[in-house]
Amino acid sequence: MSVLRVERNGPVARIVLDRPGRHNAQGPQLWAELRAAGAELSADPDVRAAVLLGDGPSFSSGLDLAELEPQGFLHRVARASDDRAQELIAGAQQAFGWIARAPFPVVAAVHGVAVGAGLQLALACDVRIVADDATLAVAEVGRGAVPDLGATVDLPRLIGLERALDLILTARTLTGAEAADLGLVLRAVPAGAVVAEATAYAETLARAPRAALAWAKAATREPDRERSLRLAALGQLECVRATLGVAG
Repeated sequence: MSVLRVERNGPVARIVLDRPGRHNAQGPQLWAELRAAGAELSADPDVRAAVLLGDGPSFSSGLDLAELEPQGFLHRVARASDDRAQELIAGAQQAFGWIARAPFPVVAAVHGVAVGAGLQLALACDVRIVADDATLAVAEVGRGAVPDLGATVDLPRLIGLERALDLILTARTLTGAEAADLGLVLRAVPAGAVVAEATAYAETLARAPRAALAWAKAATREPDRERSLRLAALGQLECVRATLGVAG
């Protein structure tokens, strides 16, 4: 049974985590379906924005506790050779990593609980709109683990090194309203309005041509100044030629 739904509404796609009875807890099946959804949507030229959300009471409670059992993911990683263990972890990382490379913006609509891998999935998105009473935490260090799905990259980029280290090393919990005050999310709204707000925002973004969205996103996400400027110049050239009907 699938644990992810992909829905289309014109140029805006909805990627729905679909394990509501488990608070959308994560494991290898969800990661595989996220990778497949990313490949499918990235290859579709009609998609110009996406909303990522969780069905049920939470966005995602993080790693499924079943993955701690002897036959679970963490035990398979621990028993594997170093090279194989890195491959397994990389597969999970790629389930989130495609979002940064997607040729369209992805907006996370976060409500309920988003902790551990759940918050890291939201951090991978381009924009986050959260419920003001949501519970957020990078919980791994407090549990004797390391946040290896992107928080060590995304948090410093969003809020700076010192604040990122504070959240990662203390594993402290934030509300959605506190996350907005930190600049971790775009805005915090009442819980009942999260999906509507995120969808309306994505629809606004999707009014722009896909090429302009893709190039502007890629250039803005590139941390190196010269590479960012190069991407912006390449994108400008493609978009201007398309607008003017001039062949390259």
